[in-house]
Amino acid sequence: MARGDRLGVERRFLGGLIAYQHLGIDLGDGTVVHARPDDFRRPFGGGRVVRTSVEEFADGHAVVVVTNPQATHAAEEVARRAEARVGRDGYCPMVDNCEHFATWCATGRHRSRQVEAAVTLAAAAVMWIASTSLKSGRSASA
Repeated sequence: MARGDRLGVERRFLGGLIAYQHLGIDLGDGTVVHARPDDFRRPFGGGRVVRTSVEEFADGHAVVVVTNPQATHAAEEVARRAEARVGRDGYCPMVDNCEHFATWCATGRHRSRQVEAAVTLAAAAVMWIASTSLKSGRSASA
């Protein structure tokens, strides 16, 4: 791991049922800049971009280097962008989370593939439930 790398660590919620990857930017000095909620029990209660030790970021889990999507900024620029945002408020798991932040630092694009996948899955579930309800409603009236 080196300065400007995107780092990821697996986290879980809902009693361990759902896993996601928490992301941050390695500053090369044993610290990581990442966006997080102020209170992990209340993820929609606000949060900020913080600088913590790698150990605190890892929270006992293995840390990996994340390369997808590919960075468009040089490593030093990625680290500089991250450092400049330390203390910024505005965390939201759906529109401004750790992945949005880390991807923006590396690529300039504010994007979270994990949120996009979750939204797609939720939409598919709604469509399935709606189609099932329509089918059972037709058979009940027949």
